[in-house]
Amino acid sequence: MAAQVLIIGAGPTGLTLASELVRHGVRVRIVEQHPCPSIHSKALVVQARTLEVFHAMGLSDAVAALAQPVFRVQAHLGDKPVPFIQFGEVDGPFSRPLMLRQSQTERLLGERLAEQGVAIEWETGLTEFTPETAGVEATLSTGERVHVDYLVGCDGAHSLVRKQLGIAFEGSTYPNDFMQIDCKVRWDYPNDTGQGFFTDEGAIVCLPLGAGTFRFIVIRLERPDDAPDEPTLAEFQAAVGAVVPGPVELYEPEWLIRFRLHERLAEHYRVGRVFLAGDAAHIHTPAGGQGMNTGIQDAHNLAWKLGLVLAGHASEPMLDSYHAERRPIAADILRFTDLAFRAGLASNVVVRKLRPLLLPLVFGSSWVSNKITRTMGQLEINVRRSPIVEDHRFFPTGPHAGDRAPDACFVHEGGDAQVFEILRGTKHVVFAHAARPEALASLRRGLPEPLARIVVADEGDELDDRYHLGHGPALWVVRPDGYIGYRQSGDEPEPLLAWFEHMLTAQK
Repeated sequence: MAAQVLIIGAGPTGLTLASELVRHGVRVRIVEQHPCPSIHSKALVVQARTLEVFHAMGLSDAVAALAQPVFRVQAHLGDKPVPFIQFGEVDGPFSRPLMLRQSQTERLLGERLAEQGVAIEWETGLTEFTPETAGVEATLSTGERVHVDYLVGCDGAHSLVRKQLGIAFEGSTYPNDFMQIDCKVRWDYPNDTGQGFFTDEGAIVCLPLGAGTFRFIVIRLERPDDAPDEPTLAEFQAAVGAVVPGPVELYEPEWLIRFRLHERLAEHYRVGRVFLAGDAAHIHTPAGGQGMNTGIQDAHNLAWKLGLVLAGHASEPMLDSYHAERRPIAADILRFTDLAFRAGLASNVVVRKLRPLLLPLVFGSSWVSNKITRTMGQLEINVRRSPIVEDHRFFPTGPHAGDRAPDACFVHEGGDAQVFEILRGTKHVVFAHAARPEALASLRRGLPEPLARIVVADEGDELDDRYHLGHGPALWVVRPDGYIGYRQSGDEPEPLLAWFEHMLTAQK
């Protein structure tokens, strides 16, 4: 049968979207203009929230087996270290970022997609497309013309899809000089710790890749006049040796590049039956390792919505919530990465003088470490501003509609259960706490079986603590992407059923 969705680009975002769409029963094609997978490491950091996505997909164990965990980050001002940023514990099985080469992430996703019966079509790009009322007509570089219900541009910063739609991609380019090398290193620093060395001339960031290999990012306020376009190992050795305290030797380089950094955001994520995701919609500085993770979560958000619409369970307007939810998130992350990047490279004299005084106080705080853990891990991202989430009655504490659903242990059907294990399916999950039998019966009659399942969660101290349930009845719905779509005190089924109707039709 013909594909329903055509995905342009087989990077992490496109591969995640393809795999998730298949899980939701959608027929897909995914094309990539390059002849084979990239061998370069590119994006490295897999954040906690993305690991939760991979857990739902059944990939978190494979990712963890290949990755290098980072337990802490050490900053240095000149030759003086400041307290560690220690990644703290969170309400879930994943708290620390993992370092995994993008090529390995893509390999795992590609293998999963192959298991699902979908082959990546290499050396096949998009030439042009024509959006129509009932779908999209696309022409591929092979000359083939295809008709699909939807087209998604996951084709990177230079996205042809975005350009052909005429969508503005506003932002700026940083004036700094950036060099990057992945190589072996002999030095006295631990292999499970990131390092950041800050000077008046710039910074050097070092990230462990495992097996004695590190990524060094050399950032200078200005590019030297005599700097070659292609950096050399000797240039990196000189730059790192001049800043890093103690003996350091770089050897066996895997990848060396010099580049410019940009931060940009697409004005629209959806035009009719065409969508943008990943770098086609937003590009970031490396600060905090946010870019790839944001793209993967774009895909996770879009997949379940397209699945519902293509299955006939939801109407077209519901797809507008993809732009309404994901673009503000990208805008917030861009502000965060820009602020972090500029703070680290501040050239202002006052800031430089205050930095040695403030950083030890800030990084020495356990509250700050926990906040950084959750912010960098994208665990505090929410969609509270979405038109399809709702809190019914006021909740002074606990997670709100639009927040990520925290993991917790509870008693279900006579045995122990974990929220995250319950959420590994593709349906909405309605959690019912202390609900009356007649209320549960009404919910079962009113909810379409292919769309949602009901989980009775009456006992569990951890669940009570993390969801602030109290002693009265409560209902809440967790969406297939792991965010709370609806929360209500009381067990009356009518408000929840009305929310489902609104969510599926996106009509007030």
